[in-house]
Amino acid sequence: MSKQANPTVIGGFVLGALALVVVGLLTFTSGAWFRERVQMVTYFNTTVQGLTLGSQVLFEGVPVGQVTDIGVDYVPARETFRIPVHYEIWPRQLHILGAAKGENVRQLLHQLVEKHGLRAKLESVSFVTGQYVITLGLEPDAPPVSYTLEPKGPVRVPPTPATREQLEELFRSIDITELIASATGALKQLDALLGSPELKSALSNLDKTLHGTDVLLAELNGKLGPLLTDIDQAVAQYGGLAESLNTQIKPLAKLIEERVSTASADISSMARNVDANITPVATAAVAALDQVRAAMQAIGSLTGEGSTTRYQLSELLSQATRAAESLRSLADYLERHPEALLQGKR
Repeated sequence: MSKQANPTVIGGFVLGALALVVVGLLTFTSGAWFRERVQMVTYFNTTVQGLTLGSQVLFEGVPVGQVTDIGVDYVPARETFRIPVHYEIWPRQLHILGAAKGENVRQLLHQLVEKHGLRAKLESVSFVTGQYVITLGLEPDAPPVSYTLEPKGPVRVPPTPATREQLEELFRSIDITELIASATGALKQLDALLGSPELKSALSNLDKTLHGTDVLLAELNGKLGPLLTDIDQAVAQYGGLAESLNTQIKPLAKLIEERVSTASADISSMARNVDANITPVATAAVAALDQVRAAMQAIGSLTGEGSTTRYQLSELLSQATRAAESLRSLADYLERHPEALLQGKR
């Protein structure tokens, strides 16, 4: 008869297995099940190929969350599709320094979206694998949100065009057909130009010109040697001429220096003679001026007011005036009666 299993042993095995499962989950999920989460969503209007569940969410290159769900929504009013990507943010990764009392990460995210331009973008992790992540960043120049932020539910973050979308838009704006036609036309024109007789003639003329240039350079090289020799001889002769001039200039400079010294001595002697003779001349001039001054003073005393000489001169002038008047009367009478010279005055 078989022995009955011990319930205590079975329970111990079950509890041990559960403990191992819990430890494995904590190890391989890095404690993600026990993290606090903030649910967020972004509605993309373009492909999200390369983005998968579990893809990282980065903020300025720092992992702060992961993608939890990807779906597709159809909007009948606009007949368009949008792709909602749900992801979660781990508040433990975001530290709010100096936050007001009661402010949490959710409120901070709402303020960043509404006032500071928090936007979500798809970025490539590797061009080889084609994997993408969601990067969050601040764009102060981004247009304001066109919807009302809900206090409950996921925090909605507007998307911003990714680099892939910008490249696709650039490629769509390029007209490949026109570009190919332009390139084909350019190649045809280039082929026609290369095969044209004008180009062949130009190349032939260029070859002749180059040959003539080679000949001219050879002739110049042959004539340049004697020319350089003549230049060397001229330089040597110039050196001899300079040395000869230097030899002849030295005596001439010495003679000029002696003549200048002699002239300077003569000028000094002449200046001394002038200084010696100018003193007597100045003394004689001063004496003459004194005599002139005395004569002028004597003349002034003779002709001064109340002077006897001046009175006598005045009387003499009066008598001379009366005599002149008498002579004038006599002359007038004789002019009228010339016979009075013979007969006398009647």
